[in-house]
Amino acid sequence: MKTQKIFIIVILLLINSSFYAQTSISLFNEESSSDWHKVLQSEADPDTVFFFSDCILNAKGDPFAYIRTTEKYENYELNLEWRWVENATNSGVLLAITGEDAVWPHCIEAQLRDQSAGDLVLMHEGAKATVNGVKHQVDPNVRWVSVVEKFEEASEKDHGEWNHYRIRFYNGDLKLWVNGILQMSASKVHPTNGYIGLQSEGSWIQFRNIALTPLVY
Repeated sequence: MKTQKIFIIVILLLINSSFYAQTSISLFNEESSSDWHKVLQSEADPDTVFFFSDCILNAKGDPFAYIRTTEKYENYELNLEWRWVENATNSGVLLAITGEDAVWPHCIEAQLRDQSAGDLVLMHEGAKATVNGVKHQVDPNVRWVSVVEKFEEASEKDHGEWNHYRIRFYNGDLKLWVNGILQMSASKVHPTNGYIGLQSEGSWIQFRNIALTPLVY
């Protein structure tokens, strides 16, 4: 019986490790943003809105815009770091971008607005999620977005310091950690498959170490 229990434990450990041991991939080549698609709200040179310096992606904040992958992703863990260069205002990590490229697209947003990192933002009709047993969805007759506030007090660092976002999105379950603090846990999230994007929305923000780990058994 003891041998059988040990065997079961080993099998469970192997299953768990196979889930997490997938190879991480960098979403940027850390030299150029040309492998991502840029969408701007108004006329401007995209390469002055989003650009690399010293392996850091800069988003200048004006005009409103986002930069997204050219490939769609589903079932992954996404890790990245961000910091504010000037005044801290607003930004976000856009998940499962679908439909037309426009500012702002149909997607699920992991919020980066100052002191609100970890909020869940549902954008446009069809976006939905369940948090703590409560169903949330966009009602276009009321507003084009629906915001679910984070669980804990703001866990962001002082302006100018690097913060860490851990985003785990698997089979409709979405968890957001800000500097190691679980700020959001949602289920039955829709959509789940799409592009991943980063926002330029108000002021200069920087991103680095943007890595995606596919989650598969």
